[in-house]
Amino acid sequence: MADDPISVLVVDDHPVVRDGLVGMLGTYDDVTVVGTAGSGEEALRQADMLRPQVVLLDLQLPGLHGLEVLTRLKSGEEAPRVIVLTVHDDDDLVLRAVQGGADGYVLKQASLEELVAAVRHVAAGGRRFDEVVVSALLEAREKERDAAAAALTARELDVLRLVSTGHSNKEVARELHLSAGTVKSYLDDIYRKLEVSDRAHAVATALRMGLLD
Repeated sequence: MADDPISVLVVDDHPVVRDGLVGMLGTYDDVTVVGTAGSGEEALRQADMLRPQVVLLDLQLPGLHGLEVLTRLKSGEEAPRVIVLTVHDDDDLVLRAVQGGADGYVLKQASLEELVAAVRHVAAGGRRFDEVVVSALLEAREKERDAAAAALTARELDVLRLVSTGHSNKEVARELHLSAGTVKSYLDDIYRKLEVSDRAHAVATALRMGLLD
């Protein structure tokens, strides 16, 4: 028996766009549009009633903004997979959408084949982002890393490197010829600058930012 088609909810405030997406997606046997919505509030109602697997979500909506809709959709117990489908490639919007839990971010300039591939990939549990989105995320990571690197002093980086290799505070103090209290003070400053609460998260964050090898 063949698998059921992927159920999709199309959310866009332009009727022509909605109808176009419904018609184009309807040409694929493994995808079915179960509903459409033209506003943020309607999107939430339809998602709650229809329980689609994937929501194609525009960001510029009357009433609730798409980012608010995204946050609410992803906060539920049985949250659908959400692909932001928009003309906007603004770095700030991209980052806020990713932070809001978007499983994909596809520009409307994409081909139908690219969009359907994204729907399939996201429905299967993956994530799919346009190249321009990936570039924006990488640029944001570089800015974050540069800001953190500028905020951490050379001595704080020395402490963090030793902590990352499993040294205790006493061992760090001995290696750097410092008191244990001074090491703790350095660590407190590192936690504050990296916005973390313990050494494990400090090391993980520093590794993610590229501050440590």
